[in-house]
Amino acid sequence: MPASADPNVRQRRVARTLQRWRKETGTTQKELATKLRWSEPKLSRFENGEQIAGPFEVIAIGTMLGIDPGVRDQVAAMAAAAGEEEPWWRTYSPQAIRGDFEDFVETEAETTKMRGVEVMLVPGLLQTGDYSDAVLRSWMDEPDDELVQERRRIRQHRQARLDDSEHPLHYHVIIHEAALRIPVGSAATMRDQLDHIVQRAQQGNVVVQLIPNDVGAYGGMGTAFHLMNFDDGEAAAAFLDNLTGGLYIEKETDIRAYILTFGRLAEDVAFDPDESLQRIRQIRQDWT
Repeated sequence: MPASADPNVRQRRVARTLQRWRKETGTTQKELATKLRWSEPKLSRFENGEQIAGPFEVIAIGTMLGIDPGVRDQVAAMAAAAGEEEPWWRTYSPQAIRGDFEDFVETEAETTKMRGVEVMLVPGLLQTGDYSDAVLRSWMDEPDDELVQERRRIRQHRQARLDDSEHPLHYHVIIHEAALRIPVGSAATMRDQLDHIVQRAQQGNVVVQLIPNDVGAYGGMGTAFHLMNFDDGEAAAAFLDNLTGGLYIEKETDIRAYILTFGRLAEDVAFDPDESLQRIRQIRQDWT
């Protein structure tokens, strides 16, 4: 297989899976490479994503390690699809999906569970069209209607996963109360936005918790992030938004810090979901 300087998210996920298989079976790179009649550097390149592993390599490695054929074949299918499918987000301009945000959108499209923390904004998956337009236009020196509409379509495409009847995205988000009190657009925009959050929070696959203003300082204060998991329980990535397209994190030790922070906020800092809905309804009344 040809080398790739820039493997996509699926290809990097395949590489991590190959490495995890080997480690979980207690096999060294030298032992596995010998069984496969490969060189150690070749195996290392597949495991590190420096060289893209295709279905043949996945099946060969999985077979030698005694991986369950069903699991092995699922990863082989992922490896095949990673290089063939034209994803929907590639139909948009580079200005609409910039930097690491593309990796985030790609991972979000396949993840089954997402957790997030927002401190100054309503999270994108819960934003109404008017709210998101107001946010985007505030960032642009010269508002571009075409770009605004393109961003809106991207957001709608992402939000559609919350309503997927067969494989809905399970979304658990923690929002700081301040985000719901900052005026974005008109008062009517804010009322509609809060009504929308309440509506979403009553879906079976959406959980919303609120950090009250009077909680004071807390661990992770000021940090907004998103965590994504796949069916196999693997913590796939963390994403932090910023001015130039965001920071996409795949390193396991870094992801663990965000997992622990989210857990502490959900258990010890934020209101429970019922209390959160009650407070959101109270804030909505303030916007009248």
